[in-house]
Amino acid sequence: MTAAQTRRLRAALEARVLERAAAFRERHAPLTPDRMAAGVGFRWRTAAIAGRDGLLDAASRTILVAEGQSPRRQRFTLAHEVMHRLIEQDGDLLSDLHEAYEGAALERALERLCNLGAAEMLLPRAEVERALAAAGPNPRLIWELAERFGVSEPAAAVALVGALGPGALATVFGGRPLAVYFAFGAAAPARGTVLPEAHPLAAVLAAGLPHRGALALPGGARAEHAWARPRRGRVYLLAAGVEAAGG
Repeated sequence: MTAAQTRRLRAALEARVLERAAAFRERHAPLTPDRMAAGVGFRWRTAAIAGRDGLLDAASRTILVAEGQSPRRQRFTLAHEVMHRLIEQDGDLLSDLHEAYEGAALERALERLCNLGAAEMLLPRAEVERALAAAGPNPRLIWELAERFGVSEPAAAVALVGALGPGALATVFGGRPLAVYFAFGAAAPARGTVLPEAHPLAAVLAAGLPHRGALALPGGARAEHAWARPRRGRVYLLAAGVEAAGG
């Protein structure tokens, strides 16, 4: 399979996952936690899960969601696990997924697709695209969409990256020293990655002023277009045209 064919197959996989998520939302709205779980023939409950946010227990037909998290985060985790079940039930989609990826890349791709599908369930792509058309790739959309749809900021970030397309990245930084709180998309830095004190994003927080333009990212990646804004001790970033180090 050529690189171009692989890209087309991966785009088709994403489109099919979004279709399944949208159909599920329409069929089972309003998407309360109970209705989401029941939509795939499961129940759900919170539990202590070491090192994981959620887990499908097929034997008991129960979706386990990590206890101690905010209700918004638990709702996204539940939607993510529901997407796992929906993908499992689609033999053609699973076959194409294994054709496009293998090994560790397969697991990463599956997790990404489940995140995108969960975001589509809770934040319809059409609404996210309308918000982007009105405001541009403004990082304030991360918190505004989260409030509007009652989801976590990471869920809103996933939805924005999905709508912005390949080469997009959404990241939230916080703490002192400033470190990655959440990142999703192209060349996403690992959670906890610390920014140097002299990094432009550290200056965004220190000065309370936004940054727009090209930007070097943690890990050596570079964004052709980046927009960062400070808010309540954090820095919110949306970027496009991201290329990994050496890319």
